Amino acid sequence: MFGTRIRTLTALIVTITGLAVAAPASAEWFVDLYIGGAFTEKHDVDTQFVPSGAQVSTLDVSFNNSFTGGLRGGYWLPFDVGPLNFGFGVDFSHFAPNISRQTRAFCAQFCVNGTFDDLDLSVWVIGFDALLRAPLLKSAEFPHGQLQPYFRVGPAIFVADANDSSNFAPANQSDSDTSIGVKLGVGVAWLFTKNIGVFTEYRYTHFSPEFTFQNGGAIANVSTSVNSHYLLAGATFRF
Repeated sequence: MFGTRIRTLTALIVTITGLAVAAPASAEWFVDLYIGGAFTEKHDVDTQFVPSGAQVSTLDVSFNNSFTGGLRGGYWLPFDVGPLNFGFGVDFSHFAPNISRQTRAFCAQFCVNGTFDDLDLSVWVIGFDALLRAPLLKSAEFPHGQLQPYFRVGPAIFVADANDSSNFAPANQSDSDTSIGVKLGVGVAWLFTKNIGVFTEYRYTHFSPEFTFQNGGAIANVSTSVNSHYLLAGATFRF
């Protein structure tokens, strides 16, 4: 009796798995080129001075909107799971959420208004994405679907260069930071032919860089979080 139940359960699992996994399809490589805009949220900028240990927080610092562009490639796996198809990819992009001169509250023991001068940021992003798409409007001409809503998410390496104008002494100092963050996107692709199409995408990235500047006889460690929203459009090439 027990053995019969085990065999029945095993057969049921195999049947469900067979229903969930569609017939194998051909694998698909892709290369995408894209451009768009990056819009970074306001965030506090914290400065800790060494060796005194004093910390000053500059509240609600605004980051400039930025042009962004990138190149990515990847691979869609040669099978579907139910109505969905999985893949993976690598994404290279750049944006520049510069900080322009602005009046802000500087807070330590108490808060006073002051001027935060220009600080330019140049950020290169290398993303490692897990991909998910829904291949819609399948046909003999478009075996992977002509309309493809998709989702992508994964860790990313952010290489940020900071150029300070005159917030610290001496003026015109530079530093760089490499940190791990997160990148996710949701979009839709439309294919004109089996191999060529266009797409539009919303993207979000987050990372927290830290830069070190001299400030007289002290060291200033500057940290913040960079949370950015993007609107992208591009061309996709499938093969």
